[in-house]
Formats: sequence, structure tokens, C-alpha cells
Amino acid sequence: MAYDFSLVSSKMKSSKIRELMKYASMPGVISFAGGMPDPDNFPFDDVKSIINNWDVKSSKIAMQYGTTNGYGALVEDIIKRMTTVKHINPEGQGVVVTTGGQQGLYLVAKIFLDPGDVILVEDPTFIGGMASFLSCQAQVVGVSLEDDGVNVDELETTFLSLKKAGKNVKFFYTIPNFQNPKGSTMSLGKRKKLYELSKKHNLVIIEDDPYGDLFYTGTSEDYLPVKSLGNDAPIIYIGSFSKVLSPGFRLGWIYADDIIIDKAALAKQSIDACSSSFGQVIASDYLKLGKIDDYLTKMRAVYSKKKNVMMEMITQYFPESVKVTNAKGGFFIYAKLPDGISGNALFLRTIKENVAFVTGEPFHTDPVTGDQHIRLSFSNSSDDEIKKGIKIIGDTITAMIKEM
Repeated sequence: MAYDFSLVSSKMKSSKIRELMKYASMPGVISFAGGMPDPDNFPFDDVKSIINNWDVKSSKIAMQYGTTNGYGALVEDIIKRMTTVKHINPEGQGVVVTTGGQQGLYLVAKIFLDPGDVILVEDPTFIGGMASFLSCQAQVVGVSLEDDGVNVDELETTFLSLKKAGKNVKFFYTIPNFQNPKGSTMSLGKRKKLYELSKKHNLVIIEDDPYGDLFYTGTSEDYLPVKSLGNDAPIIYIGSFSKVLSPGFRLGWIYADDIIIDKAALAKQSIDACSSSFGQVIASDYLKLGKIDDYLTKMRAVYSKKKNVMMEMITQYFPESVKVTNAKGGFFIYAKLPDGISGNALFLRTIKENVAFVTGEPFHTDPVTGDQHIRLSFSNSSDDEIKKGIKIIGDTITAMIKEM
């Protein structure tokens, strides 16, 4: 049968990560592909205890439809945490609870973007963010991402050049903490420069922070959001419970000026009306009872150990010509391969030995540059899997170099 699909749907592409996840589910495959939390350490007991202690009122709320903006108690809990932990001034700010951080990105795209609009991104950047923007037929323009964050001078130059050319630049998208895929962290100096740039040019900043609580060095004060610098720049903060509670609950939030929250809530009404009440009541109690802080302390140690094992194996088995980021937190190590070595070609070899990862191509605005990189996630692998898998990748790169 023939179907007359929309032009928008014709531009949809499957996520490279989702495609590679097929390999991750195959028996015997060591997968460094998906940025998934460690399921052996999900807070099962905390969640069970929370549910078992619900009274009749909480049980009814959890099982019923909710409001579009979110369960009132959870909204209050999020605002409190944004104020006390992230140091964001709550004046004039609001929350809409989303069905995962991904929906937050989609809602922002939906309320800001018209076909042909330009958005600026770090290069490389998160695949899911680009997918949301491209679904609205926007043009994505990359700005160089350095080890200490985006090149802010290049960002300003690019923005002004595009505006001079008559382009409608809607916003800049950034992941300042433990960036996906690169693992880099924006310096405080660059955060301040970005804030001032945003204020000066009224450039909207989309600040995506799913990993900000999972730092392995320093304290939370070292990774405060750009939005914490003040409310006189147009900055939209997107948070997620996926890495700090469970991705299965599909909960995130947008924290922004009230006018933006009102628009996002209207857009959400036509998508899913409200996010899971069941998950929201659990998340509210999780925050209110202080369970999140105990869990974060535990998981920082768990993930830090995994990262250190992977870095030790990379040092031992990867050729020196492979350059990698040593992330201060998050889930990822990003590797630049030697000249002449293709990430896709490397993958096709290692998968034959049951080792998977994500190639860099879909993260970059230039696929040729992207093919020189691979992303390795350590979060969902055991120490033994990391040791075995990294050795296989390293040995394969060495063999490919010798064949050149």
C-alpha cells in the first residue's frame, strides 16, 4: 500500500545509537555503546520502601492522571533542589516535568523553531539533541568544542556572521558538564563568558545537564550551571532523573522563565498531556527523603572506579597515537583515532569479536571528521568486560595501523 507521509517524517533518521543497541542485546557482546546507568546498582530497595509507605492519598495520586506541568509536590522539590544545590535564583522561574530529558529538548525545539531556523551546537554534540532540532527542519551549525568547553569566541563570531547573513539564529545548545559524547567540562571562565554573550546578544542558551551530579573530582560547587550566574540572560535548563534515579521512569524537567514554561506546557498537552504520575510520586519522595544524595555518593564511587579501569586499559593497550579525554564525571570517554583509521571500519572488526561501541560520525556536523572518533561508555560494563573489551579494541587499532 502507498501512504502519503509528511515531509517532516521523510527527514527522520534512526539514531545510530539505537541501531547499535541491537548489538548490545546480543548474547556475549561486550557493549560500550549506550550511555546506560549500571542496572546492578539501581535503587530498588529505596523505591520499594517508598511505595510500601504510601498512604491512600499518595497511592491514588500515583495511579491517576496528573497535571501537564507535573505533580505539585515534585515541582516544589525540583525548585528547592535547583535553588539549594544548583544555586539558581527561583524568581520568575517555573518547572514543567517532562517524559525524560529528551522530551524537554523536543518541547524546546517545538516552541522555538520554524523550518529554516538556525541553531548552534557544540561540535560534537548529543545525537538526541540534533534529532529534536532537525525534526523541526532547523539548520544545525557546529562550533568547536575544546577540552574546557565550547570556543566562546568562535561561537560569538559564528552567531554574528549568521545574523549578518540574514539567518534566524534561535539558540545555542550546550552540555557543560561531562559532555556527551566528548566527556569534556566547561571551565568557569567560559561559563561566565557564555553567560555574558547570552545576555549581550539575547542569545537563548539551552543548558542540558543530565550528568552534572555525577562528578568524580571536586564538589558540586565546581559544576554549577551557567544558569546559576543569574536570571538576566535567556537560559533554559534541562534536567533528568534518568542517571540519578532510573531511566525507566522517563522523567526530566525544564526550568526556565515562566513564559517559556507556559509555552512548553501547551506544547506538551498535545504530545502526552502529562508524564507518569507513578514515577513522579516516587521521584518526589526520593528527593524529599534525601535518598538521592546517598545514591549519588554511592554511584560517584561506582562510576569513578569503572572509568579508572577503562583509562588504565586504554593506557595499556591503545597506541599512543590515539588521543582520549579523561572525563571528570559522566559516562563517556571519547577517542580520536590515528589518521587513516575509520571508526566505522574499526567497529566492523571489533563486533566480529563481540565488542561494540558508538562511532563518532553521528555526533559531528561533519561526518568525515566524526568517523575519526569513537565513544566508549563505561557505565554499564563490569571491570572484567572493560578489561577484555578495551584490549580487543586496542589490539584491533594496532593491527589496522600496521596494515596501512
